[in-house]
Amino acid sequence: MSKVLTALLVFLFAYSAQAQEGTRKITGKVQEDGSNSPLPAATIQVKNKKIAAITNPNGQFTVTVPEGTVVLEVSSVGYVTKEVTVDGSMEFLTISLALDSKTLSNVVVTALGVRKTEKSVTYSTQQVSGGELTRVRTDNLMDALDGKVAGVTISPSSSGVGGSAKVILRGSRSAAGGNQPLYVIDGIPISNASNSNMQPNSTYGGATNVDGGDGISNLNPDDIESITILKGASASALYGSQAANGVIVITTKKGRVGHTQIQFSSLASMDNIAYKPKFQDGYGQTSAGATTSWGSKLSSGASDNLKDFFQTGDNFTNSISLSGGSDLAQTYFSYANTTARGVEPGNKLTRNNFNFRETGHFLNNRLTVDANISYITQEINNTPGMGLYFNPLTGLYLFPRGVDITPYKNNYEGAVGSNGAPTQNWPFNEDVQQNPWWIIHRNPNDGKRNRILINASAKYDFAPWLNVQVRGNVDRANDTYEQDLYAGTIGVLSQPNGQFLYTNQTLTSKYGDVLVNFSPAAFSGFKLDGLVGSSITDVNTIGSTLGPDINGNYTAPGLFIPNIFTGQNLVAANGGTAGSNDLALPNNHNQIQSIFANVNLSYKEWAYLTLTGRNDWSSNLAFTPNESYFYPSVGLSVILSQLLKLPSAINYLKVRGTYAQVGNTVPNYVTNPLAHFGTAGAVVLNSVAPFPTLKPEKTKSTELGADFRLLDNRLTASFTWYKSNTLNQFIQVTPSATTTFSKGYVNAGNIQNEGIEFMLGYDVVRASHFTWNTAFNGSTNQNKVIDVDAKDGINQFIITPNFNNSYESILSKGGSYGDIYGVTLQKNAQGQIMIGSGGLPLTNNGFNLIGNPNPKFQLGWSNTLTYKNLTFSFLIDGKFGGNVLSMTQAMLDQYGVSEVTGQARDAGAVKINGVGPNGIAVTTINPQTWYTTIGGRAGITGEYMYSATVVRLREAALGYTFPLKSTIVKNLRLSVTGRNLLYFSKKAPYDPELTMSTGNGLSGVDVFSQPATRNLGVNLNVTF
Repeated sequence: MSKVLTALLVFLFAYSAQAQEGTRKITGKVQEDGSNSPLPAATIQVKNKKIAAITNPNGQFTVTVPEGTVVLEVSSVGYVTKEVTVDGSMEFLTISLALDSKTLSNVVVTALGVRKTEKSVTYSTQQVSGGELTRVRTDNLMDALDGKVAGVTISPSSSGVGGSAKVILRGSRSAAGGNQPLYVIDGIPISNASNSNMQPNSTYGGATNVDGGDGISNLNPDDIESITILKGASASALYGSQAANGVIVITTKKGRVGHTQIQFSSLASMDNIAYKPKFQDGYGQTSAGATTSWGSKLSSGASDNLKDFFQTGDNFTNSISLSGGSDLAQTYFSYANTTARGVEPGNKLTRNNFNFRETGHFLNNRLTVDANISYITQEINNTPGMGLYFNPLTGLYLFPRGVDITPYKNNYEGAVGSNGAPTQNWPFNEDVQQNPWWIIHRNPNDGKRNRILINASAKYDFAPWLNVQVRGNVDRANDTYEQDLYAGTIGVLSQPNGQFLYTNQTLTSKYGDVLVNFSPAAFSGFKLDGLVGSSITDVNTIGSTLGPDINGNYTAPGLFIPNIFTGQNLVAANGGTAGSNDLALPNNHNQIQSIFANVNLSYKEWAYLTLTGRNDWSSNLAFTPNESYFYPSVGLSVILSQLLKLPSAINYLKVRGTYAQVGNTVPNYVTNPLAHFGTAGAVVLNSVAPFPTLKPEKTKSTELGADFRLLDNRLTASFTWYKSNTLNQFIQVTPSATTTFSKGYVNAGNIQNEGIEFMLGYDVVRASHFTWNTAFNGSTNQNKVIDVDAKDGINQFIITPNFNNSYESILSKGGSYGDIYGVTLQKNAQGQIMIGSGGLPLTNNGFNLIGNPNPKFQLGWSNTLTYKNLTFSFLIDGKFGGNVLSMTQAMLDQYGVSEVTGQARDAGAVKINGVGPNGIAVTTINPQTWYTTIGGRAGITGEYMYSATVVRLREAALGYTFPLKSTIVKNLRLSVTGRNLLYFSKKAPYDPELTMSTGNGLSGVDVFSQPATRNLGVNLNVTF
């Protein structure tokens, strides 16, 4: 490879050395005004002559001009054309072009942070400006993208303020690996670090929080210039196996040349419950001391227990930034503080974001150095629980109707127990219920995060057509989680004197790359540019836990002295000391080394060919012959509007197509598992079969599309069809008993995603004082499991394990990713429910497919209207199709507290289409018999599937920019904003968009999750 590169460089040097007599060469650089970012593919035309040049990917050019004074016309798509007069003494120019707000979207940021014109990109991308992220603020900036990007499914976590979001681009594809995209800041990948929500995740009932994190949820949106979504394999192939699920590229703000600018923004908002479960108010407690509400009719209605519990949440975010600099150096500094309170008592978020960036130009602008450091501190108190344990909503929702709950709110502590600690004041001794206020005050949790991100790059221009860039970053996040279980907590969850759960984990991600960018002069209408490079990614996670391990072993040793929550107070583990309760978490260390290349060839700016290739070496594939793997991509786009004479109504028409392969490595330490030391030095024999032939996953992707601009650029449109197949899935199997191994792994499976995306935008009104722009984005994705492991006779793979015999999430041949299997009723050929001799409905054996939560179609409709200084914008979006499971509703029915159980009792019976064992039709059944049979955590889950279709007013903002004559305040804008304001359609008993987990499992399942919230706020922006 080195010989080929050397030959190429020699050829290019020789070519560039040619000169003409009677002329002279002018070299220079074209950059964006303010940020000094280089502008590739800019045109430098000698006025009134047929002499021109085009800048390389680094914005540099060389043009041969006649002797004497000439005028250069410098233009670039998305920027205002500029004329520059050059006399005979000028040999190097730095030319800055101002952004053209009307065509800014024509410049996109692609892989490795390279900026390209929209017409040269061979795949589908979508770019969102930083203003879109801050127009209607949230405490997680990814939520601000929901409904705005075609082909992207965003599911906010129901884990309260500061929670992460689950982001899926073009469908899930990996059975055992991650399915979330890679996040990249200024061309450099960062770790997909989770929030500081490290709660133990044990069983169906014990899932306190399953927030896996999204990597950027705690960044400051005011620091972001734009976000580009690279959805397909061709777009993300240069980032390698880390980007198998797509890439979200974040471009941050830099210092600006000229006067110093200070920007201040302040948000004050409030949150309220948007949708509550529906309860019956007509029937009371079954009997004295009973936990259920199947009793007699109440003389007066039941009180609203939820009103006595939930509070109004709030969010106060203040951010200030300073930007300035000269042609040689630019500085950017910002600080943001977020203080938020959730709708559940005690749920609080405090976050501080510090950011400093310095950009310098040296050696006559040949050397550019850019460095950025960000520091984040965050603390989240009392993250709302999900599931049945440590969740205040179970006791709140299931509390018998007609019984006063307020005494348990005001006095959640009872009499002092035999150990000298107060007991819990609650009338029931049931594993799924505790006093809601006891959980808040006596089962508190606290998560803290300290995160530092350091990015640095240096680029040196050896020639106008050749530069070398070195970049690197360190992303280090330390997360601690503590939960204190006071004495008096229910016995199945805690020891008599209480328990102390504590986890300390540090994730350190390091990345470095070297890029050689080249762009020789154009010849005969052809233009060649590209890059070759190498990178290394190193990720290391270390940590430890006190008491129960991260899997949520709540029966581990408890406290010696009641309610003293320190590691030294833990009861000694069997055969050890108190210190032996300090269990080390797995030390996960992996590294990927890579080389890659990209070549772009264009012809007369109407045909563009892109070729990429990358080879990765993954440490996770050690001990196999497959630790090195290569994947290519090819893309072609043709600008038909420049090639052909089209009707005048067509301003721009591009067709494009790509084919790509991208790999994905496997989890750590699965190729050669070994015996290891356990508690107190005991040797734990390995129970996992070694897998020396393991291969990386491979995704093959094809994409076709077209982009239009019509009617004087008033109408824009983009359409994309894609198809991807992910092969060599990493699947767990159970080996033969004769091997003595309890589990093993195989490479098999084929998961296919096929879909269509479109974007439409239209300038409805273009007047001097009034403008109206409307835009649609939509997508549909069909996911199909082509195969699981046919050669070994395996047709199913369980993603989510069996939870209390209620449901599972299973990959099954012929099914779709996310399929939910559960218990279903027996029905005859006529569709009648089979009733047994005891009068109870019969169920089918095993689990059967009951639904899939993934939407069949997604649509977003955004509008922006501007009248003079007044701006109004709103977004309506919908997710159509799919089914979700509400275990919350099942248990509300079992306990007799739900509205439907009251309605059934009012009607005298539940109407069913059934048939008894004697063949006689059964048309009614007793409400208590029916709902206690089908409801509950071990009920008939097939009866609790609901349509996932939901259409809402996602966000709205009304803002006014005050006309100012002040020399100090340059801009003052005040906005009133709202989020999740109105449901136009919703059929499920909860917001089906919320998810219990940002991982692969638990999608489309509600187990006493926090309700969705509605947000109203006021936002102030001031520029000095």
